[in-house]
Amino acid sequence: QVQVNAPYRQLVDKYLGLFLQYGINPEIGFDALALETASQESMAEMALLMEKQGRTVTFHGPFMDLAPGGLDERIREVTTWRLQRTMELVPVFRPKSVVFHAGYDERRYHAHREEWLSWSLATWEPLIRQAEDLGVIIHLENVYEHTPEMILALIEKLSSKNLGFCLDLGHMNVFGEAPLSEWLDALRPYLKEVHLHDNDGSSDAHDPIGSGTVPFG
Repeated sequence: QVQVNAPYRQLVDKYLGLFLQYGINPEIGFDALALETASQESMAEMALLMEKQGRTVTFHGPFMDLAPGGLDERIREVTTWRLQRTMELVPVFRPKSVVFHAGYDERRYHAHREEWLSWSLATWEPLIRQAEDLGVIIHLENVYEHTPEMILALIEKLSSKNLGFCLDLGHMNVFGEAPLSEWLDALRPYLKEVHLHDNDGSSDAHDPIGSGTVPFG
């Protein structure tokens, strides 16, 4: 049940042999460049290697510059296109789950919360239907969210067994303003994945577990 995050291009260029040698299960991260340049053939070859070695795979979708609930229609179009491209790879790798960032940022959307929620629902609904058809689960991850409120609203309104929550403890520690107990109380029924890394609360350092102030205990 443990996956180690590895960007697709780093996995291809450097780490694939180590993952296979040591029996590590990857959470493959896809950015825009990987989605645009990697061939379907090379991805299929990697997927076959993973299958032959008995490795399980999960995905982490692209997130840089994307805004699933953005107020700019053109930005949402590009976002949807990137997320959709990630979903097209599900039949190739057959991942257990796909993580996407929910994308709510209080600093940007505090005056447009209802608009953000409405546009987010419009972005995620077809992707959730696709996930249901493919038999894969989408996990929405917290990043800049101060509290669990907006992610909870999204998950409850979308209401699908193929949608869950990914709690990123490092992000919660540096960007969140609610304690861990509040996140767990609100989203416990939907908690499907946990991202484990540490920091001292000042930056998203992705440090080793136990080296910072994340309340792992």
